[in-house]
Amino acid sequence: MNTNNIRTGITLVLIISLVSILSIGGCDIEFSSNDSGGGGGSGDITVEGIILNIAEFGQVTVTASLNNVRLDRDTTDELGNFRLNFRTTSQQISLEFESGSFGAELPNFPVEDESTSILDITLQQNPTLITIERWQVFQDTLSLFSNTVIDFNESQVEFNIEGNGGNCIFATDNVMITYRVRSINISDCREGIRIQGSASIILEADENILISSSRDAILTLDDASVDIGQTTNPINNTITIESSGGFGINASGNSVVNINPENACSISGGNEAVNVNNNATVSTSTCTLSL
Repeated sequence: MNTNNIRTGITLVLIISLVSILSIGGCDIEFSSNDSGGGGGSGDITVEGIILNIAEFGQVTVTASLNNVRLDRDTTDELGNFRLNFRTTSQQISLEFESGSFGAELPNFPVEDESTSILDITLQQNPTLITIERWQVFQDTLSLFSNTVIDFNESQVEFNIEGNGGNCIFATDNVMITYRVRSINISDCREGIRIQGSASIILEADENILISSSRDAILTLDDASVDIGQTTNPINNTITIESSGGFGINASGNSVVNINPENACSISGGNEAVNVNNNATVSTSTCTLSL
């Protein structure tokens, strides 16, 4: 073999290797923390939004970080849009907003696995202020097992789960789920909520709560419990629980279901509004029950 060809090949390999190392050095790297929150670190998290008064600041760099470690970074376009995507085992991160004339952060920003948060934001100088004008969360369907805890408390959040014809929330064993938010929309579900074992779920909203399914909207088994109702400071809280082809509420075993609206409440089912078996207990308060 020609010695010059061998030397040329070795040189080429070394050059490619060096370029690869330099390229990797410029990339964002995802890190995981040891936080034991319910996020679990098993799925993507997206935080996206728009800075409504972007014209006052020019381009703004938005960074998601945890314990001073960068998870992702983006720079706004000319309209103020940004998008971050990352994974973390923590249920809280920091969001930093920086431009030539502005710098501030939102600490302890809550996130959950397999969810997208959409923010409408206004920035202010003198005093420095980040204001969330609107905050929507679109959560993928939930299927949760033992030792999982979700505790999400944000009075601004409009919380959504869209099932696309599948089951929306399943929980078993000792899972504990709590959402206290502005509004809750769980829709286009096969089963809205199916909960069993000793699992518990609390859904509270200042405004409207909707659970809509083609089969049972709420199905409880064993020693499970479901509490749905108003927050401590409601703003015209209403509740709608509806099933087109099953029961609005179907309770069995020793399970307990409590519905506690502030104002209007309706529960309906293609079979019947409420079905109670065994030693289960269902309290519908002032809700209207109908087929």
